[in-house]
Amino acid sequence: MADKTTVRIPRDRRADWAVVAVLAVALLLGWAVMAGAQGQRKAYTNDAAGLTVEYPQGWLLKPAGDLAFQALDADSGDFKTTYQVRTTPIDATGGITQALTLALNNASLARAQEGTAYQPFDIAEGDPMAGRPTMEASYVYVVAGRDLFVQVWPVVVEGLDLAVAKGDKAYIFSLLAAHDAFQAAVPGFRRFVESAELP
Repeated sequence: MADKTTVRIPRDRRADWAVVAVLAVALLLGWAVMAGAQGQRKAYTNDAAGLTVEYPQGWLLKPAGDLAFQALDADSGDFKTTYQVRTTPIDATGGITQALTLALNNASLARAQEGTAYQPFDIAEGDPMAGRPTMEASYVYVVAGRDLFVQVWPVVVEGLDLAVAKGDKAYIFSLLAAHDAFQAAVPGFRRFVESAELP
């Protein structure tokens, strides 16, 4: 019995390479569209707070009475990565650093009510924002499920608050994210803060 051998002619090889090239172009175009969609941002203005910010396109706005702004990333797992902005009056006669530190401490006391095992880490000077000095505070706490009929693991939440003064008011920008998502969320949060306009 004779062995059958397949002989490929150059035209077959060209067709194979054409398929590979079309597939590569399609993958690159898909990646570019996805990256462009992820990079899109929406503007939000709160006239009462004197605040305009840009947040990621797919995030959900979640108004809250004591917040000037709040948005959540619906695709970020059990604990939704969250950006918040709150305002508080300050007395800057003793110095901006002292006033911002006091504002962050007060925010810390309020934050301790949101979960258990609240642990503040550090309050330090941050990078200036539009020429204004800033202070930053980092912390961690645990959020447990509140529904007695649904069993979920508690989530360790990391937080970063950044305070900046404008006149007699402090704006406190907050990032809240699950521990395993926090570091990846920080660069986007920094862009969010940099987008802020405080007229």
